[in-house]
Amino acid sequence: MLNLINVGKRYGTRVLFEDVNLRLDPGKRYGIVGANGAGKSTMLRIITGEETADEGEIATPARLKLGTLTQDHFAFEEVPIMQVVMKGKKALADAFDEKERLYDDPDADPNRFAELEEIIADHDGYAAEAKIGEMLEGLGIPTEKHEQPMSVLSGGYKLRVLLAQCLFGEPDALLLDEPTNHLDIYSIRWLENYLVTSRAVVVVISHDREFLNAVCTHVIDVDYSTAKMYTGNYDQFLEQKAVDEEMRQLETEKREKRIEELNQFVTRFKAKASKARQASSKAKQIERMEKGIEAPRYSSRIAPAIQFTPCRPTGKRVIEVKGLCKSFGDKQVLNNLNFEIYRNDKVAILGPNGVGKSTLLKILMGELEASAGEAEWGHETYPQYFSQDHGEALEKETTLYEWLYSFAPAEPIGAIRGILGNMLFSGDDVHKKTTALSGGEAARLVIAKLILLKGNILVLDEPTNHLDMEAIEALVDAVRSFDGTVLLVSHNRYVVDKLATKILEIRPEGVDLFDGTYREFLDKVGADYLTYQVDLRAEQKNRQAEKKQKKAQETKGKDKKTDRKAYNAEAKPLLKTSGELEQQIADLEEKLEAVKDLFSDPNYFAKADPAEVRVKDQEKRDLEAELQERMDAWEAVSVQIEELKEKFGLDD
Repeated sequence: MLNLINVGKRYGTRVLFEDVNLRLDPGKRYGIVGANGAGKSTMLRIITGEETADEGEIATPARLKLGTLTQDHFAFEEVPIMQVVMKGKKALADAFDEKERLYDDPDADPNRFAELEEIIADHDGYAAEAKIGEMLEGLGIPTEKHEQPMSVLSGGYKLRVLLAQCLFGEPDALLLDEPTNHLDIYSIRWLENYLVTSRAVVVVISHDREFLNAVCTHVIDVDYSTAKMYTGNYDQFLEQKAVDEEMRQLETEKREKRIEELNQFVTRFKAKASKARQASSKAKQIERMEKGIEAPRYSSRIAPAIQFTPCRPTGKRVIEVKGLCKSFGDKQVLNNLNFEIYRNDKVAILGPNGVGKSTLLKILMGELEASAGEAEWGHETYPQYFSQDHGEALEKETTLYEWLYSFAPAEPIGAIRGILGNMLFSGDDVHKKTTALSGGEAARLVIAKLILLKGNILVLDEPTNHLDMEAIEALVDAVRSFDGTVLLVSHNRYVVDKLATKILEIRPEGVDLFDGTYREFLDKVGADYLTYQVDLRAEQKNRQAEKKQKKAQETKGKDKKTDRKAYNAEAKPLLKTSGELEQQIADLEEKLEAVKDLFSDPNYFAKADPAEVRVKDQEKRDLEAELQERMDAWEAVSVQIEELKEKFGLDD
């Protein structure tokens, strides 16, 4: 359990938050929400101890293990990816490392080998690689890369490995700041499934509404210079906060009305001797009421005003792509893409990270050349582009106003200032250097450019990554009402769900264009599509459970085929295989137990030379791998046998 007691934080004269009292319990999942700059990340850093509070205290149990993302992405460049994740459990990683060193030391203490084996066993160490493999697969790191060094991965994928490291450590409290920003839709879904089964205190900051709805049991709202906890997910929080805001307004109006009534009484009767005492009493009552009124706290939530107006309609066909391919060296990214987009289509481009979504947009916008094929824009098309790396495109030594003015020097000064004001840049803000902008401010400035240039096609690559909830909602509303064509890449499922009228799914072998919304697309492909690289055994168990449930619901009370003779004939080879596998499993378990008994005896390490110990250790690993393989095979056969029993209406 974590307790925040009267916590406050200031920067100069600005109060970020104060009087924060929160209790965070194990097994509960808390989403911290609020406008950009409200103090969400600061609050998280105070909890982790990276920053100190100006007021109050954080009460934590002794030996509480905190899990946070390692900030240095390049700390493990030459370390194999599997070992990087293993470092999430330092004692286990150190035990494996020391054991390897002892093999080469002829004077190694045999008792130390036994101690290390005990440490490894306590951490279920010989199952660790399989568990890490599942995590990495779930986060989109393919198996063939697991033994390669971290240096082979891009920055976004390095973050995934570090996230796996954090999760593998099984901390008591897991604190994650924007964990979904570098994930695709599939790995976000995997992370959701992982977090909802966690027994830790989970605290996340996210602007992904679907993620917060799926994960959170509570929402911590950082607003009005404090923080308040709500029970439920993000949508439930919005409903409760709306009620709070209404009550706040009613109380304010009621108090102001009462003060006005009292003032009228005092003004009317203070000069009359018969009413003077009552008037004086009412005046004191007004004074007490006004003294009891706290200085107003203002919400930090302000939404920009976004409206996209196309310069003119496009022709019917907006873009035609024929045989488009793109390679980087020997790596094929896009392979034989063929599709057409038409006027007013709002197309969401989906696919795992690395499949080429951003590459496709860069080719369409002329920033990259295709290796083969062509992409041809239609008649009267004027695309405007929000690049994922838009911050790099901002001129460094210029002000916001100068940068925006450079794209439309004929535009009146008032019009440019008006657009900047609508995007929450007012007063002296317009003279701020682009180098001083936060991620959210830079994103709003690029959106201001899209508004100014009035394109009839919006090409948006991860436009919501740095926006707060209010800006995301404003952008979604603006794009929905935009009378033009949209090409969108986003890992934010809420945004995709609200905007897409078509889905362009990029796969390694090509592309499919689905005519329908995101929900309709999911109905077609099935929910399993989102659980990228699902574990086979879990999938088989789910299928078996679903079939049993369907059987109970749909076939109850109906006559069933119970031809045991036919079942026996069809099941005979499976039953034979099952029996053989059971015997093999028993034999392997016996052999494995013998090696474990050997390793638990310190005298063995004293007598055996290091070469023999290394051979035995490898034998142990091989036996464990073979045992797992046989158990997987037995489980698959068992599923087939159960399906046959269902087919022939047999319960045993």
